Amino acid sequence: MRKTPSLTDQDIQLFRDAISGARPMAQDKITLTPPRSKKKSAIKTSESQPAASLFYFSDEYEGYQFDGSTVSYVQPGEDPHLAKNLKRGEFQPGVVLDLHGLSQHDAKHELAGLLDYCQQEHLNCACVVHGKGSGLLARRVPNWLIQHPNVRAFHTAPTHWGRDGALLVLLKTPDK
Repeated sequence: MRKTPSLTDQDIQLFRDAISGARPMAQDKITLTPPRSKKKSAIKTSESQPAASLFYFSDEYEGYQFDGSTVSYVQPGEDPHLAKNLKRGEFQPGVVLDLHGLSQHDAKHELAGLLDYCQQEHLNCACVVHGKGSGLLARRVPNWLIQHPNVRAFHTAPTHWGRDGALLVLLKTPDK
């Protein structure tokens, strides 16, 4: 352990003489904002709409067989090239939903809220980040999306939107 040398009276007086003409400075710094909370914020939609949308989401339905590779789906009757266009990044998502850390039940509610929000705001593309983790949400989210009538297509997101841990979803929008 290092011992700090004590100051002599002469050192203290020398310091006081050196700062004798000093005056306090005015505060000119920008105050820092507190860090953002890590708690996820939900999209505000009306209370009744997500509940109505949950009708489309059954946990028992297995319409999409997840094999661990690229996820791709186009609703029957839609242009079969939509998935390829999503893969290329030709559609830019207007909103991103991050499901990391949510339970299956909460993720289902958030996804329903996202789809309703996209309808209200006339957004035709969204990014759903489910993460890789245990793979539970990676398997469930495609099956939930297939059940919703407003989902036209979805595909594994391009690298800059999350790649294997995210989906780009193309939606039907109401006529303006």
